[in-house]
Amino acid sequence: MSRAAEHHPALRRRLLLISGAVLTGLALLAVALMVSYSRKTADRSYDLMLGSAVLQMADAVRHGGQGFSVDIPVSAFATLAQAPEDRVFYRISINGEFLTGYRDLPAPPGKSPSRRPLTQERPDFYTADYAGEHIRVARLTRLNTERLPPDQITIELAQTRLARRQLSEEMMHPALELLLGLLASALLLLWLGIYYAFLPFRQLARALARRQPRDLTPLSLPVPRETLPLLDTINHFIARQHEILARMESYTSVAAHQLRTPLASLRALCENARDEADEDKRRRLLSGLIGQCDQLSLTVRHLLNQAVLDHRFHSRELVPVELNTLVKGVCLELAIQALHRRVALAFEPADAPQWIAGDEFALTQMLKNLIENAVAHSPPEAQVEIHVLSRAAPAIHILDRGPGLPEAEKARVFERFYRGAASRYAGSGLGMAIARDVAEHHGARILLHDHAPSGLDVEIRFQNKTK
Repeated sequence: MSRAAEHHPALRRRLLLISGAVLTGLALLAVALMVSYSRKTADRSYDLMLGSAVLQMADAVRHGGQGFSVDIPVSAFATLAQAPEDRVFYRISINGEFLTGYRDLPAPPGKSPSRRPLTQERPDFYTADYAGEHIRVARLTRLNTERLPPDQITIELAQTRLARRQLSEEMMHPALELLLGLLASALLLLWLGIYYAFLPFRQLARALARRQPRDLTPLSLPVPRETLPLLDTINHFIARQHEILARMESYTSVAAHQLRTPLASLRALCENARDEADEDKRRRLLSGLIGQCDQLSLTVRHLLNQAVLDHRFHSRELVPVELNTLVKGVCLELAIQALHRRVALAFEPADAPQWIAGDEFALTQMLKNLIENAVAHSPPEAQVEIHVLSRAAPAIHILDRGPGLPEAEKARVFERFYRGAASRYAGSGLGMAIARDVAEHHGARILLHDHAPSGLDVEIRFQNKTK
C-alpha cells in the first residue's frame, strides 16, 4: 500500500463513516427523546393513581371535639397497590404544623409557602429524594371551613419510582429494538447506495486501464450527470496530452530535418579543410566551419528552449512580473553580445512599475530572441532602442535600424524555420516563432511596424495588468 493510500482513506469509506456518524447521532437523539417521552408517560399514568389517592386522603381529614382526626380510607392505598413493589410515605399538616405521617418528608421545591394557593382542586406533583430512593410526591392543599378562621390542611403523599421505571423500560425496549433495526437497515442501504453511486468511477477507471498507450481519443461513456464534469476534465486532459504529443512529434521530425543539413555541411567543411593544402582556403573553410557551428548551436538552443517552454506552459501558473525590471535585466545580459557586433542597446523604462501576470523565464526568452534578432539585423554603429510604455495595458517596443521587412513577410516570419529571402542573418528560424508562442501564452500580441527612416518596430502589446 502506498503512503498516499495510508494517509488518505477511500472516499467511499469516508462517506460511509460520515453518514454513519450522522445517522448514529440522529439515533441517539431519538433515544433521548424516547427516554424522555417514556418517563413522562409513566409519570402521567401513575400520577393519576397518586392524585386519586391524595384526594381520598383529603376527604378523610375531619375536625371534631378532640381536634383533627384522620381516618385514611383503605381505597386510597388500594389504588396505590397496583405498584406492589413501591413504598408509600405521607405527611399531613394543619396550618403548617405536622399532624401525622413522616415528618422529614422533603418539602416541594420552587414556590415559597406565601405564594402557594390556599386551596387546590388538583394536587401538585414533584420529584425528590428520600431515604436513599427517588420518590414522586403529590401535594394537595385544602381549607377546612368547619370552624373560623378556616384551617389550611396540607396532604403530601409520596411513592417510590420502581413501577414507573419498569413501565418506562417496557415502553422503551420495543422502541429501541425498532430503532436499532432501522439504523442497521439504513446503514446497509447507505452502503449499497454509495457502492452503486461510485460505479461510474469504476467504469471510467476500467475504460482508461483498457486503453493503449497511444490511444488519445476522447472517452465516451454513459455516465450520470454528476460525473460529467469529471469526464469532461479527463477528456480535456487527454486533448492537452494529444496536442503536446502532436507538437513534440512535429518538432522532432522538423528538428531532425533541420539538424541534418547543418551536420552534413559541417562534415563537408571538415573534410574540405582536412584535404585543403592552400592555407588561405583552409582558413576560409575553418571560418565557415565556425559559422556553421554557431548556427547549429543556436538552432539546438532554440529547440531546447521550445521544449522547456512547452512544458512550462502546461505546468506553471502565471505570477506577478514587473516589466521594467525584467527588460532591464535582459538588456544588461545582452549588452556585451551586442557590443561585439558594434551595436548599442538603449533602454528606457516606463514612468511607473508595470506589473503583469506572467512567466518570467518565458518572457525572458521572448525578449532575448527579439532583441538578438534586432541586433543581428542592425548595421554597425547603430543603436537598438527598447522602451517600456505605460498605457491602459503595458507595451514593449524594440526598434532597430536594419533593412526592415517587406509587408509580405511580416506574417511569415512567425512560422517555424522560416528565414526571409533578403535576410543577412543566418538564424535558426525559430526565434520569432518562440516569441509568438510566449506572447500568446500571456494573452499578448506581437505587432510589426515600419520604423522611419529604416528598420523595424516590434511592439509587444499586453492585455493583462495586475496591481
